[in-house]
Amino acid sequence: MSVAIFGLGRSGLAIATALQQMGKQAVVYDETPRERIAKPELIQEAEAVGAKLVLGEAFPMSLKVEYVVVNPAIDHRHPSLLALSQEGTEIISEIEFAYRISKAPIIAITGTNGKSTTVAMTTMALQAMGFDAVLCGNIFGSGLPEQPLTMAALNSTKDQVLVAEVSSFQLEWVSKFRPKAAAITSLSPDHQDRYNSYDHYVDTKFNIFRGQKGVDLAAVTSKDPIDPKATVKRVLPFGSSYAPAFVDDVKIALEYFSVPRSEFKVLGKHNHMNIAIAMTLASHFVKRDKLPLAIEALKEFKGLSHRMEFVEEKRGIRFINNSMCTNPAAVKASLESIETPIHVLIGGVNKDLSFEGLKDFFANRSGSVQIFGRDAQQINQELGGNYQVWSTMKEAFDAATQVAKEGEIVMLAPGCASMDQFRDFRHRGDVFRTYVTDWTG
Repeated sequence: MSVAIFGLGRSGLAIATALQQMGKQAVVYDETPRERIAKPELIQEAEAVGAKLVLGEAFPMSLKVEYVVVNPAIDHRHPSLLALSQEGTEIISEIEFAYRISKAPIIAITGTNGKSTTVAMTTMALQAMGFDAVLCGNIFGSGLPEQPLTMAALNSTKDQVLVAEVSSFQLEWVSKFRPKAAAITSLSPDHQDRYNSYDHYVDTKFNIFRGQKGVDLAAVTSKDPIDPKATVKRVLPFGSSYAPAFVDDVKIALEYFSVPRSEFKVLGKHNHMNIAIAMTLASHFVKRDKLPLAIEALKEFKGLSHRMEFVEEKRGIRFINNSMCTNPAAVKASLESIETPIHVLIGGVNKDLSFEGLKDFFANRSGSVQIFGRDAQQINQELGGNYQVWSTMKEAFDAATQVAKEGEIVMLAPGCASMDQFRDFRHRGDVFRTYVTDWTG
């Protein structure tokens, strides 16, 4: 019996490839017509591995298949998925599929913000301690070796550890998924167009823990207590002075020792909290005497592409590309961890999120706010209506560089999606880098 995949994309192709290698017939459905598929090379690659493609048609309300694997881009409220689920067809997500075929244990990390950086840090920490750790999952455009979780799982060995970034979308259809260690880095409103409420979004995030048992590790912030539905017995909260791992103004404190924050190259308290999370997860796999190796490696970590990425310093002004910052909470987290005056570029396509919570925050900070893009006027109104509004990011960049002084920072931290003027967040960040390179002051 065949297996249906709903949604092509990067993960859909990986699932189809895995199924064909497993001797199962993969049938990939995508409601987008063939000529409008954004990346036509995916069609060619799927057909090359032997998958059958059904494009440009509505996903069936009834199917005779072994199970359905859903691309995370497909809304869980899709009528066909609800109908299939009701008739008893098993529907699973990519991470559920990957878990079932993986020979290696999985570390899973989710959260509204910080998950990509924490996944990279955890991978680096494990590698420094001698593990064959594989960076995989929803992480994309990090500048590091990365791959879809399905491909990592298909090619895994029992001696590896898969370190996976997991989105809330990927956690919508899980049942047996059981990471050996898991963490939620942060929780704040996001993707409200996909969920019925904030509580629904949070509940979906907590699916990361619900399959855990016994000695599995669940790491959560002290302000986000473990969901009572979780069965995991070893829970390590982090983030407050009484927790096993926390960050204060001076140090990163772990279960067994502490390290001065000044010894790490990455900036910001939120990034130092990510280090604490990464060390908490990595320590679940090793003896205590190996942990210093991981800490020394993390001291050299400079950040990921498009995520608080230092671009260049010109005329004493530092430029930071944080294009991956796509919601207001991420804007605040990025800025509040740095005391230096910041001239911040925000704007683009708002994801139905309010910027009103940043009104007082910006009013009490030194620097400037330059707003650009499709929803610039709306964002400006929510911030009090007193900021300059620009049509393009280039205009916002030019305005920021005109007022920035030596010792200050110009940062791209849009807080919005990029699709009004750019292909994706990576394109936006790349364009920002060219502005910096071309700027002569």
